[in-house]
Amino acid sequence: MDHLSSRFRRSKRGPPTTPQLGSPAGSPPDKSSSERKLGPTANQREQPPSLTISTTHLPLDNMPPKSPFRRGFHFRNSNKRARSPTSASLPAPVSPAVVTQDGTVEPDKLTPANGDDKNGTEAAMETPKPNIPAFLTLSEQEIDAKFIDLNWAERLRLRESQENPSPNFQFARVTAPEARILDRYANIQPWANNRIKLQVPEGQVDYINASPIVLRSPLDPEGKPAHRYIAMQGPKIATMDHAWRMVVEQLDNPAVIVMLTETHEGGMEKCYQYFPRNVDQPPLVIGEHDEFGDGFRAQIQCVSVEEHAEGAIEARQLAIRVEGREKVMTVWHLLYCKWPDFGVPALEDIDSFFELMRLSREKNACEDNPRIIHCSAGVGRSGTFIALEHLMREIESGDVDRRKESEDKDEGDIVYETVDALRVQRKQMVQAESQYLFIYRVLRKLWLEKHGLVEQDIEDQEPAAKRLEVDCDDPFLDD
Repeated sequence: MDHLSSRFRRSKRGPPTTPQLGSPAGSPPDKSSSERKLGPTANQREQPPSLTISTTHLPLDNMPPKSPFRRGFHFRNSNKRARSPTSASLPAPVSPAVVTQDGTVEPDKLTPANGDDKNGTEAAMETPKPNIPAFLTLSEQEIDAKFIDLNWAERLRLRESQENPSPNFQFARVTAPEARILDRYANIQPWANNRIKLQVPEGQVDYINASPIVLRSPLDPEGKPAHRYIAMQGPKIATMDHAWRMVVEQLDNPAVIVMLTETHEGGMEKCYQYFPRNVDQPPLVIGEHDEFGDGFRAQIQCVSVEEHAEGAIEARQLAIRVEGREKVMTVWHLLYCKWPDFGVPALEDIDSFFELMRLSREKNACEDNPRIIHCSAGVGRSGTFIALEHLMREIESGDVDRRKESEDKDEGDIVYETVDALRVQRKQMVQAESQYLFIYRVLRKLWLEKHGLVEQDIEDQEPAAKRLEVDCDDPFLDD
């Protein structure tokens, strides 16, 4: 009742008072002044004694930067102002509420005409809303802090790798000088003890910038792996033959390659054109110069090209014919065209991103067959794809909710755990902060959809300080 009366109450004269900006920039808000009872004034009728309005004092020069994810997903931010619960949390009246001239609502108008409310509030009580997992209620600042922690953990691993010269050390570095000319970026290399090794004659360089990735369910870490991948850099002209050799050696038929970058972006090569674009292009010849001296030769031919998700995905069926082998190997090459470097897919493209994941699983020989995921460096977009697909499975299977209900341990933050597990296997996975934040946003959206909920349904489960309410007249949000 107090929230409804505050919504309709109007002062008789004078403009509405404007909340004053409180604490100076950089200082925390005064809690005693941010939650106070409003007393009667000359221009305002006395408020009901139970009415409390919460505000957050935030200087204009200390406002957080705009986030591209705030609009549409409606996520939380502890720096945004907190508001009283909206009227949507109250039982909806059957008959229209009557507002008197003094701004109050007549109580008897909020009950049904026949006095029977079993189809209303009692029905709602019989189906309580599930509690959202705590890691999906984190504010943007808390997520940023976790990303910083991940970066520090990786720096410690890198320092240990420099101080420990043992080749058996878990985080030993690749020291072969020949590897440097095969890397696309000098600072992006696999860990020496977690890399794909080409099956070449002894004494030959077996290096390729690619890492095997295995992710297990957080609920059953000792059980069967949920997903297997190979994360690799976008091939260079000097490594194109190596990439196709790895496909033949490491993958079952049919195989899947997911390419998350265009060949050129911003006028720079991000990935060499290592596959035939169309059926009219002559087959690519692999091993023509017999680099490793073992006679490995193959031809890559484009069999068909299909577009999915209104052109966002180019699906190519490629055929690999290896000399000396009768069976032709099929490789599905899925090029995704809607993901900018160091960024994330736009909100309007999120469905096409999900379609990309679905196709890559559907075309693969089996779940145990690794899928090759690459972008340019093979860490940012590739790591985000892998982490998000793995965690989406946890949402869809209900493992996230079962983990939350487990009594033997705290539910924890499986996004942080998954990204850290990826970086233990390959450096800098989920490279950009926006990519890390994107994972939380998408998972929150999917959890709500799974339970048939919207943002307003779970507002009462979260501290008011974490709520980011999208308001059409908020000058700090995008239109």
